[in-house]
Amino acid sequence: MNKLSLLAVFCFFSGVLCAAPVPRADELSLREQVGQTIVPRVFIGKHRGFKKAVQRGEVGGFILKTTDGLLTRPVLNPLTQKQYFERQRKLLLKTISDLNKWAAKSLHQIPLILAFDYEGGTVTSPMYMGLKQMPSNMLLAASGRDDIVADMYAAQAREIKAVGGNVSFGPATDVNSNPLNPIIQTRSFGDNAAAVGHNAAVAVRALQSNGVAAFNKHFPGHGDTSVDSHREMPVTALPDDELWQKHVSAFVPSVDAGTYGIMDSHVVYPALDEDNPASFSAKILRNLLRGKMGFDGVVATDGLDMGAVNSVGVEDMVRRAYQAGNDMLLLSAPAEKMKDSYKYPRRAADFVEKNVFSGADDALTPEEIRTSAERILALKQKLGLFDGVTTDPSAETGFAAAARRAAEAGVTLVRDEQNLVPLPAEIKEVCAVMFADDIFSGQVTAFGEYLTARGKTSRTVILPVSPSSEDLKTAGECMLGAHLVAVGTSRGSAMNAAQLSVVQELFRAAEVSDKKAVLISLLNPYEISFYPQARTVLALYGPTEDSARTAAKILMGDLPAQGKLPVTLPDVSR
Repeated sequence: MNKLSLLAVFCFFSGVLCAAPVPRADELSLREQVGQTIVPRVFIGKHRGFKKAVQRGEVGGFILKTTDGLLTRPVLNPLTQKQYFERQRKLLLKTISDLNKWAAKSLHQIPLILAFDYEGGTVTSPMYMGLKQMPSNMLLAASGRDDIVADMYAAQAREIKAVGGNVSFGPATDVNSNPLNPIIQTRSFGDNAAAVGHNAAVAVRALQSNGVAAFNKHFPGHGDTSVDSHREMPVTALPDDELWQKHVSAFVPSVDAGTYGIMDSHVVYPALDEDNPASFSAKILRNLLRGKMGFDGVVATDGLDMGAVNSVGVEDMVRRAYQAGNDMLLLSAPAEKMKDSYKYPRRAADFVEKNVFSGADDALTPEEIRTSAERILALKQKLGLFDGVTTDPSAETGFAAAARRAAEAGVTLVRDEQNLVPLPAEIKEVCAVMFADDIFSGQVTAFGEYLTARGKTSRTVILPVSPSSEDLKTAGECMLGAHLVAVGTSRGSAMNAAQLSVVQELFRAAEVSDKKAVLISLLNPYEISFYPQARTVLALYGPTEDSARTAAKILMGDLPAQGKLPVTLPDVSR
């Protein structure tokens, strides 16, 4: 048995992806070159269907997700959350270990891209995998401080590496110019292109200086859309110069900072290309991104399972993605058809192999495929993946300290027309009514727990984001005897009509009974405009334990409110 074989045996049984020689793209077969560019979604614990594809070299990596929170909704509460997160983290680690073992058994032992959509706010998939909860970009931007952004993204990188990952599909560099945007919202650093671009570049440098590749998204900007590309094709019909000034320019600082990757969007921009979304547009990817902007890193599609593009077949998506100038194809079936995804890498390789030599006018060229494979291999080399990978899930990442500092610097006192901050001594009993999904149930209780620790009598009820008349009754019972009601609202992709009605009724009830009331916008600050009767308002930009506790500290006068709104709230009175 030669040394290479011995190394492969050790790597297989130890679960460590060991140092391996760095192959050149032209040393790989055409099918293996295609494989380097294919990055499917893999659900943790449901990964065995990809074993043969990994061992055959038909995939270059994976984006890690979970069916929980997407296809299923586990019932969680403050008492069960901790055990759930621990269990999911173990499942994540097992999945990554298996994937690495299979890669170590492939012909060229090429390590895998292992990527995460590691965001905060409305993006909960990292939490469902047991990763630490990331504060939203909007919270970070509200701090107005580069060190807050840098420290948080450095901690994110260390958390990713601790579990064996190496790519962050972020930061979102979308400028959220449309307050009714159903998909970006707090994923954005704000509504000003210069500020978003600056913060994104800070995040890129923090990620990459800590060994994790950044992929700015969603080029050339998803912030002005009014529909969700997961479901249908959005159109951003801005003139060319306005599109550049308000959206595209936000990506320039990150390109200048040397970001390793750019993820494009499934959005049509008629001023740039009337016929194709950015993900399938050579005018946008080759001419604008690579030509005008000089980007020379890896270009990745957004998920090719998304409703905006998945009406065409796998083969047509692959052809169009390559021809447009993509290097990395996030090629998966829709989540509810996950088993189909296991076949997609082979289907992609079969198609390319036939198409390249078909003689058709629009056939792909071997040079295009090889160039993309070279970029992927170069990225893996930059990340040190060929030097061997170990994981230490218990490593100290500094995440908790960075998240606490981010909350204390970013939570925003939007207004206090009642002069309730700090709370007057006569307010002794507080009822906190929190509208929150189960995944946030343990976090929002930190608000009331802090008030109790500071000598207040505090009661907390957690209601669903779509409440019923029975939930209104529960909230009313909580308010009995309270001097103050704190209402924590959660607007998701759209304002929930039932929640809006119940919250407005709670404010009316507080006014009638001469109670003070505070609005705590837990998730999306744009909802604040719908509650003009709320005279004291705090914005959290995402219900983390730290942001909930910080809101209580501000109310108690134990901490000055330091955050500033990074967006302009809409006028909904017209």
